[in-house]
Amino acid sequence: MKKILLFLILPFLGLSQGINFSTASSLQEARAEAIKQNKLLFMEIYAPDCHICNSFKGVFTQPAVGAVYNKNFVNYQLDIRNPANQMVLKQAGIIVNATPTFVFFEPKSMKIVQARIFGEKENTVTMVNGIGAKAANPAEQASQFPKRLAAGEKNPGMLLNYAEYARITGDTVANMKAMNAYIALLKPAQYSSQSTFNLMQVALMSHDNRLFEYFIRNLNYYNSIYDPSVVRMIYENIFQITLTSSRASQLGDAGISKLKVQMAKTGLDRSSIVRRTWMVESDMLFKQRKATQAMKVIDELINSMPSALGPKENQFLCDYVKGKTKDAAALKKAKSNWCLYGTK
Repeated sequence: MKKILLFLILPFLGLSQGINFSTASSLQEARAEAIKQNKLLFMEIYAPDCHICNSFKGVFTQPAVGAVYNKNFVNYQLDIRNPANQMVLKQAGIIVNATPTFVFFEPKSMKIVQARIFGEKENTVTMVNGIGAKAANPAEQASQFPKRLAAGEKNPGMLLNYAEYARITGDTVANMKAMNAYIALLKPAQYSSQSTFNLMQVALMSHDNRLFEYFIRNLNYYNSIYDPSVVRMIYENIFQITLTSSRASQLGDAGISKLKVQMAKTGLDRSSIVRRTWMVESDMLFKQRKATQAMKVIDELINSMPSALGPKENQFLCDYVKGKTKDAAALKKAKSNWCLYGTK
């Protein structure tokens, strides 16, 4: 009798388990499993010391979550603290601003079909299964986002999903389109809400929108209701993304001026602002054939430095100017001021 009962129960045990994570030793090995099983590939990017990541462990053991993820995906976990894994993410074109980050792939092409960053208090069955269901549904996958936005869809969930996906994949243009459409739906009273504060951490990539401008104007208020270290992280991330993304070269005079004003409102002094913006600004001026103004920006950079330039710094500036312009006066100044004192 016991054998009969065991035989009857065993087929249903698999239905009561949580997510079955692959023991694959690499993303490529997990990819091969997904191709073999004809499933999508789910990757949780986590950090062992991330308390939010650890809060998801209980959710992952829930049968309802296992039912969605084990049916549709080969599931793999990647530790971002491992330097080798950081290279894997770079090769895959994935930018991780926070953990945990969920990424879903079509394994043959390794195209990302869905992605989401999870934050505080989002460790629920509903939230985890929600992104899993979207990843498994072709109509909710990332390839549909541009079409849905172009068709005028204003569903807030879709717009935020698109913005997060674009941030994770480093698509600044797509992110700005999705975020601007989402921000247009917000009322000013919602700008400082918890949900909006959360999205600024995981979805915003540009300094040039009404929400970030409001945020910068009201930093004291945000610092009074939220953790000041998180407030600082938000604006520091936006400044960094703005200055290092592919759109940095398109900022123009007005964009750079606005960025400098915003930086000043955070308490950064002029020297700090110059050291952050000099390359983007001088590059823009060289491209505009305004070599004299570009060289003034470099002079301002040197004046902002806490100590005299060393051979490496001199060589860098020498090579930088020589690679940016053919202006005789600029090249002469670079040769006499920096090239003579470089490493070559």
